[in-house]
Amino acid sequence: MSVAVRVIPCLDVKDGRVVKGVNFTGLRDAGDPVELARRYDAQGADEITFLDVSASREGRATMLEVVAAAAEQVFVPLTVGGGVRGVEDVDALLRAGADKVGVNTAAIARPGLLSEVAERFGEQVLVLSLDARRCPPGVSTPSGYEVTTHGGTRSTGVDALEWARRAADLGAGEILLNSMDADGVTGGFDLDMLDAVRERVRVPLIASGGAGRAEDFAAAADHGADAVLAASVFHYGTLTVADAKEALRRAGHPVRTAPAAPAARLDPALAARLKRDAAGLVAAVVQQYDSGEVLMVGWMDDEALRRTLTQGRVTFWSRSRREYWRKGDTSGHRQYVRSVALDCDGDALLVRVDQVGAACHTGARSCFAAGGDLGAVVGRRSAS
Repeated sequence: MSVAVRVIPCLDVKDGRVVKGVNFTGLRDAGDPVELARRYDAQGADEITFLDVSASREGRATMLEVVAAAAEQVFVPLTVGGGVRGVEDVDALLRAGADKVGVNTAAIARPGLLSEVAERFGEQVLVLSLDARRCPPGVSTPSGYEVTTHGGTRSTGVDALEWARRAADLGAGEILLNSMDADGVTGGFDLDMLDAVRERVRVPLIASGGAGRAEDFAAAADHGADAVLAASVFHYGTLTVADAKEALRRAGHPVRTAPAAPAARLDPALAARLKRDAAGLVAAVVQQYDSGEVLMVGWMDDEALRRTLTQGRVTFWSRSRREYWRKGDTSGHRQYVRSVALDCDGDALLVRVDQVGAACHTGARSCFAAGGDLGAVVGRRSAS
């Protein structure tokens, strides 16, 4: 099964408000970040990205508050970038509710930061935020593209394509490729730049900068983007997330359908069919929504199931610790609920999720991948 192309609204945050301009200049107010995040969650966004475009000390404190508030109200993964200088900043953002963290300027100054973040938190947490442009007069790189920093205001002379390759080698789990030439112009993504980076890296690639029509999203996917990100067209009502997904679908690219809103309570008719064990627990099999991969098995009682349905995040009952635990609150490897189903006998639940990072405590994607095969019996026939 092909992996669905993700549609990601981007919220540039300055002093607690969403702003947007052209080529990172002429910023104007676009609304409250948490309210916009809730809107995009309801529209079926696959992820939401927050970028702190001021990244001052005050801005960092404000951003942590924004992330914490959004994490309580939306049910899709959050990526946060801007002003990240060390692993401590990453840790603070993850604790506030971020699922992934974008790094740009600090990694140019000290590339080893990428490895430090990847080793401590896992590659799935680390996003290289790559603000690139065609070299202006007086700047020359082998590819003709250079990296910029500080929100696109400073030239580095670093070759953008070589930096993308190196960052992936150092542990970047995906690359957010933002064309500074196309940013906010709404003339379409920079497909030439996208092609050039796609040829050099195998990690997931997010196309950013330039979306103006629904067809632009499909064009970026045609050129190798695993996800498409936009801001202005969503903020000002030109397009919705559904418009982008429909264009992708028409072009033959798989997309995720919007999940239903989390239920307020467990349907009494279904609750009556649950067959709990002597401790009041039922087994919950967790499955990746788009691929069908079985990730893990946990245990739920009625309260854990209620929290799972109302919060949109998987909560289990720990038989050893005798307490509730919400997957990912300490590891960052969160599970966002897409659906919950009861099996025919009523003694097991199937919880379909969007998994962020590893499901297993060993660091493996699936607990069954880490367990090992007991043996195969495929094709064996009876001698009788």
